[in-house]
Amino acid sequence: TQALSAPLVALLAIPRSIRPTEGRPFMTVLQYAMFTVLAFFNEHGDLRLIRTLQHRGARRPSNLRHAASTTTAALEFVDPDVLLFPLAGQADPGLAADLRVVFPSSRVHEVDWATTPFSTAGLPSHATEPMVVALPPDASPPEWKLSHTFAVFQSERWAVQNFLPTPKEIAEIYPARSEMRLLRAIRMIRVGIAACAVLSLAWAFFQIIDVIRRPEWTFDPTEAKAVQQRLGGLNSQSQRVEHWDNLLEDRSKAWATMELLCRLFPERGGVLVKNFAHTVRPDAIPGQAKVGFVKEWKISGFAREEAVDRLNSVSTREGISSAFSEIARITGNPAFRTDVGPRSLISNVRMQENPGFKPRPAEEISDDDPLTYPITFDLTITQRFEAADPLAVNVAKAP
Repeated sequence: TQALSAPLVALLAIPRSIRPTEGRPFMTVLQYAMFTVLAFFNEHGDLRLIRTLQHRGARRPSNLRHAASTTTAALEFVDPDVLLFPLAGQADPGLAADLRVVFPSSRVHEVDWATTPFSTAGLPSHATEPMVVALPPDASPPEWKLSHTFAVFQSERWAVQNFLPTPKEIAEIYPARSEMRLLRAIRMIRVGIAACAVLSLAWAFFQIIDVIRRPEWTFDPTEAKAVQQRLGGLNSQSQRVEHWDNLLEDRSKAWATMELLCRLFPERGGVLVKNFAHTVRPDAIPGQAKVGFVKEWKISGFAREEAVDRLNSVSTREGISSAFSEIARITGNPAFRTDVGPRSLISNVRMQENPGFKPRPAEEISDDDPLTYPITFDLTITQRFEAADPLAVNVAKAP
């Protein structure tokens, strides 16, 4: 038992039932009781498009003319032949006239099954599909050359393909396509595994030969003592270098300290510095290999009103940290960095009135005269380096 597609079988009968106009596209209308099939062929007789229109309770689809005209226009068919195949008993008498309205310059022809090779006694004239399947392909050769579509239909039997699924008991006898691919893949994998095994053995063999040829293979154990003594000497030398590198680390260079003073109080900033002192003292704790230290800057002088905001800024933690970070960036001196964990930075400023201040006209004011500054200030900056700081000083004896 097979389930065939009636429209495909009906299309298979075209070469032996009618001859389309040579060099012109054509459209076939397969009219059934419940639906209509439109098939469109180009001028070479090759199938371009096939579509189904449902009748929805009527004798014919309501959009037949519109579907036929729009589809031929989309396929760029000019005046195609219109071939009508009645496959539902008595043909619709008004169908041909309806299509002539849409295709006035086209040939509209209704196929008479009684004049075709598929007419036989015992079957109604519209039930031609069984005879199309039963009649051998070469029993009635067409007068025109078969196109690629009809040649494939007959040679590869596309039009009579079975739409029923293969029974499970029969399908299980034969391996599926995926199983065949898996078997082929397993065969290739087997070859690949064998090749990898051979290559691995060869690689291991050459590795063994390479190890045997190395000088380490012939190493004399008596030389180990000399190598160990030499390594101990190198370690001691490395420790000495690290010790002296730590002692000579850049912790408090004079030019970087003067750069700090110039950046804190730039020229023409309303500040006259009177005294500037910088001291460094160790923060020793007995029993430690490294000790921290404390750096202190003391700056005193005179200031005008426009410098008060600057003095208040550097007296805050954020302001002095920003100034130190700027010095670290400009000079490259790591001692001014404030983002290292064990370090702390404190700034304190004390301002008071200048007892010797004397107001004067603007033309008599001199930047070098302390009596022209209404405010005196004392700024103290303290920076503490703990023993865990990278710049902490080695106090142990050099190795």
